[in-house]
Formats: sequence, C-alpha cells, structure tokens
Amino acid sequence: MDLRLVLLAALLAPPANLAHADADSAPWTSASLLRGPTAIANAPLVPFRSAAGGAHVALDDPVSGVKRRIILVPALTLGGGAMGLVDAGVWLLGGLADTFTGGYFALAPEPATHLSLAPIRPAFTSH
Repeated sequence: MDLRLVLLAALLAPPANLAHADADSAPWTSASLLRGPTAIANAPLVPFRSAAGGAHVALDDPVSGVKRRIILVPALTLGGGAMGLVDAGVWLLGGLADTFTGGYFALAPEPATHLSLAPIRPAFTSH
C-alpha cells in the first residue's frame, strides 16, 4: 500500500517538482535505470552509516568535558541510528519507485544513488 501512495504522489506531483520534467534539468539517460536498485542496495546500511556519523560528530565536539563526552557519544550514536532507520525507509521507498519508473522522476534522494560506506552526518546535527 505504501508503494501505491508513493507512485500516486509521483503521478500527481506538479511538473516543476519532477527532476526530468523541464528542459533545465539533466536529460534521462540509461544510467538513470540504476538509481532505484542502487538506493535499494544502500538502504540497509543507512542506520549504521548514520550512527557512525553521529559518533563522529560527538567525538569532534569542541567543548571539553568528560561528563559531556560520556553522555554525548552514546546519545548521538543512538540518535543517528534512529534517524538512519527513517532514512532507510525513505531510501527504500524512493528506490522502489525509481526502479518502477526507470529513474525518470528521480524520486530517490541523491545520496542514496551512490554506493558508499562513508558515515552520514545525521540531519539533527547543527555543524
């Protein structure tokens, strides 16, 4: 049912919000066919990558203090992992939609379409 809602939203979206609907954006190419499968392959790793990004942000904190570090590192790691679970759902649904549309609408987020194991900075971090 969720996939049907994503596809319905893609069909009802105004053309200005679609990646390949106007002449200013990049044209559809055969490489666009890989957007969906790449996003689907990346989705299971997102919680771990985001948790690692939260840990990196916590360890790079400029404010010193042992108590702060003892609380901040686990909190940002767990928070990053939780944000990663949400992102994984978005990447998976976007990847499925891009797979079904051949990547024409570019519904998956751009970072999801590049295979990587690098940590992701969680969205809730300010710097």
